[in-house]
Amino acid sequence: MTSATITNQNVRPTTADARPANFIDTLSSEWSKLISLRATHVTLGLGFALSVATTAIVALAVGSAEGNWSKNFSPITTSMTGNVFAIIVFSVFGALVSSREYSNGMIRLTLSATPSRHRVFFAKAIIVGATMIVVGLATTVAMFLVGQSVLGAYGRPTATLADGDAQRMVFGLGLAMAFFPLIGLALGVALRSSAGAITSVLGLLWLPQIFGAIIPVWWRENILCYLPSNGIDSLTASHIEDSPAFPDPTLGAFIAAAWLFGMLAFAYVSFLRRDA
Repeated sequence: MTSATITNQNVRPTTADARPANFIDTLSSEWSKLISLRATHVTLGLGFALSVATTAIVALAVGSAEGNWSKNFSPITTSMTGNVFAIIVFSVFGALVSSREYSNGMIRLTLSATPSRHRVFFAKAIIVGATMIVVGLATTVAMFLVGQSVLGAYGRPTATLADGDAQRMVFGLGLAMAFFPLIGLALGVALRSSAGAITSVLGLLWLPQIFGAIIPVWWRENILCYLPSNGIDSLTASHIEDSPAFPDPTLGAFIAAAWLFGMLAFAYVSFLRRDA
C-alpha cells in the first residue's frame, strides 16, 4: 500500500461530517443568531423591566391613595397594567428579527447556508414563538407577584396564583405574549422594512384602543371585535373586564388563530416567491 493511498484514507470524510443539515440544525442556527445579538438581550430585558416597573408604580399609587381608589378595583388587572409596555416592546422585537436581516443583507448569507426556505421560515417562527412564550410568562408572573406584594403592603385586597381568575389572566397573557411578535415577524418578512413592519403591527395592536371610545357601539360590537387584539383580550381578560368589543371567548380564539395563521401564511408565500 502506497503512502498516497494511506493519506487518502485518512482524509476520507466520516458519516457525521457528510450528514446533510436538517431542521434541528436550522433551528440551532437561528437560535445562535438570535441569542448572539446584543440587541436581543437589551430589547427583551427592556420589555421585562418596563413592565414590572410600571406595575410597581401603579400598584404603589393605588395602595397609597386615600379611601377607595375605584369601586371597580381589581388587584389582578392592576398587577397587569405594565403589560402594555411588554406587548409594545416585544412586538417591535418580533418585527426586527426578520426585517433587519433584509436591511443588513444577512438574509442572503442565511439562504446561502440553508437553501431550504421552508426550514428557514419555520425555524424563525418557532424560535421567536418559543422565546416569547418563555419571556412572556416570566414577565406576567413577575408583574403579578410584584403588584400583589405592593398592594398587600398597603393593606389593599390581593389575589394569589391559586385564584382561577388570576391564573387565566396571568398565564393567558404570558402565553399570548408570542402573538403580536409573531405577527411582527410575519410583517417583517412580507414588507422587508423595519419601519413598515413596526408601524403595521402596532397599528393592529392599538386600533381598538384608539377608535374604540369615539365610534358607535354597533361598530365596536360588529367590526372592532374582529381585530386581533380584541380576540386575545376575550381569552385573557373578558372574565374580569367587560367590553362590547370583546367577542365570545370561543369566537375570540378563532379570530386570533385566523389572524395569526393568515399573517404567517401570507409571509410564508412571500418568502418563497421573492428573491432575497
